[in-house]
Amino acid sequence: MAELWELICHHTYGGIPGVVVDVSPRAASHGQAVGLDDGDFLADGTAPGSGAVRFYNQDGRIRVPTEAIQWQSIVGIRGEVTLRRQPSLGFIIDSDAFQFHVRGNSLDIPVAWFSNHPKQYAEISTVFDSVGPQPYRIPAGPWVTLGFMHDGFGTMELYADGQVIARRDGVYGAVKAPGGAGLSIGNALRSGGLSFNGEIDEVKVWRLNPRRIDDEFYARPVDRETAECWRRFRGEIEAAFRRHPDCAKQLASLVAQVVESLRRQAIAQGPETQSRMLRAAKEYNRLWREGQVDSPEMADVFLDLIGWLRIAGVAPEDNAALAALQASPCWQLILGELTPPDCDRQLMTLLSMVIGNLGDRRRNQGVRV
Repeated sequence: MAELWELICHHTYGGIPGVVVDVSPRAASHGQAVGLDDGDFLADGTAPGSGAVRFYNQDGRIRVPTEAIQWQSIVGIRGEVTLRRQPSLGFIIDSDAFQFHVRGNSLDIPVAWFSNHPKQYAEISTVFDSVGPQPYRIPAGPWVTLGFMHDGFGTMELYADGQVIARRDGVYGAVKAPGGAGLSIGNALRSGGLSFNGEIDEVKVWRLNPRRIDDEFYARPVDRETAECWRRFRGEIEAAFRRHPDCAKQLASLVAQVVESLRRQAIAQGPETQSRMLRAAKEYNRLWREGQVDSPEMADVFLDLIGWLRIAGVAPEDNAALAALQASPCWQLILGELTPPDCDRQLMTLLSMVIGNLGDRRRNQGVRV
C-alpha cells in the first residue's frame, strides 16, 4: 500500500555542535542555529550520544528554510518532537502554516494551530479536545515524545508517546505552505522571546504524500496491453497540457475545487457519512489492489456510496464547482484531444455495471447497511 505520509524533515541534533543536518530521504531541510552557542548542543539526549539542543536563550532557535519543493504543497501535515521541558509558555515549532506550542494558565497544555486556504485557521488542544477523562498536561522534567496531525481534510489529533490525547473532527481546508519565512524550532518565528525553555532531542515532520494516488493506481495488477493503454493515455494528457499551459493551470485549479467542494459537502453531513466514505475507500483499495476492478463487489462499492450520498443530500450533478469544470472551454478543449482509455476492459466493464444499475438504485433508494 502506498505510504500516506512523506518524511520531509528529520533532525537528530547529534554530531558537530551547531551543525543541524536533515536526515530525511531528500535531505533538503537542514537547519541553521540562530542565537545558540555550541554549548547549547548537547552530546546526550534521551540516550548517551543521541544529541540534543537546549533552548533557554530567549532568542535561541533553529531556522529551517522551506523553499524546497516538498514544502510548496502540504495539504496535510504531521509532526513529532522528543523533548523535556520546564514549566513555561513557549513555541516548540512555529511557522506561517502551522504551530506547535505550550499554552495555558498552568503552562503545560499542548496546542497545535494550522493555517488553511484561503483565509481560515484551525486549532486543537487537550483542554477542549481531550480523548481521555482528564486533559493531558506535558510533564516537566522527563523526556516525552509529542506529536500533532492535520490530515488536510476532516481530522486533527495530538499525541503523547504514541497515544492519541486529543482529537477534533470537522470540515477543514488544506494546510497551506509555510512560505519564505521558513520554520522555527524552539522559539517563535519572528519575535523571539517565546523560547521553548527545555531540550529537544529529535524533530520529525511529514507531509501528506502527494504521490500516494499514483502509487495506489499503479499497484493494481494489469496485463501488458492495459499498462500500455494507460501509458498512452497519460502521455496524451501531458502532451495536451504542454500545448495548452494556461488550460493546464486552470483545470488543475478547477479540479481541486471540485474535490474540495464534494469532500466538504460529504463531511458536513456528519459522522455516519464520514464512516461510510471511509469504509467505501478501504473496500475500493482492497479490490483495486487485488485486481478485482470489474467485479460485482467493486460496482457495489460505488453504487452503495452514491445511493447513500444522494440520501444525505450530496448530489454531484447539483455541485456548482463540478458544473463550472464541465462548462469550462479548457475542459472541452483538452477532452477533444484525448483518446478515451476504453482499451482498459476491466474499467469499461465496471463503468457499464455502475451506469446500468444506477437508475434502478436511485428509484428504489437502495442503500447497503
